[in-house]
Amino acid sequence: MSSTTTNNSKTELYGGAITINKLPSTFIDISQIRQIPDTQEVFINEVDNTLSYDQSLIFDILEQVPTPNYSEAIQEHLIDIAPTGTINHLIEEFKGEDIEKFFSYIIFKPEYKRVEENQSKLNIVLICLIRINKIKTDILIQYIIPLKKSYDITLINFKSPKNEIDQLIIDNFEKFKEICLSFKIEDWNLFAS
Repeated sequence: MSSTTTNNSKTELYGGAITINKLPSTFIDISQIRQIPDTQEVFINEVDNTLSYDQSLIFDILEQVPTPNYSEAIQEHLIDIAPTGTINHLIEEFKGEDIEKFFSYIIFKPEYKRVEENQSKLNIVLICLIRINKIKTDILIQYIIPLKKSYDITLINFKSPKNEIDQLIIDNFEKFKEICLSFKIEDWNLFAS
């Protein structure tokens, strides 16, 4: 499904069934370039800095994992892309009556080899897991930040950054959080089976 940007400063996802705050012009809708599965919306955020390559923003509608534990749910959803044993670190959670939002991040090295030596050594993945309990659906939103250099990162301090990488992640998390908190379901028929 393709997304569009409306004049009312919203970006429509899944044909307008879901909206978020308008994405900046640096975000490119990948469905305009190649086919994307109906359950996904994918954007590339073109960045030009010394720390990171172009970043990916992925929305994925998934069947709810039958566990109340957010960490296990994220691990299960990411099983195909994250290395075994990847630890995700909870940053914040928002629990509503019908919708719960969990923010976390994981750090992992890609399992594949890249051709160029100067390609990414680590990926920081900011995650928002939106659990819609009344319809047994999980929405997994990932913001992937590939780093240009190898860094020794074990835990990011969101209250007191230690270095420029911490600050990069914190700055991107604030933007990501704003996008995820603006997530609004406009048409529940999207989830009709």
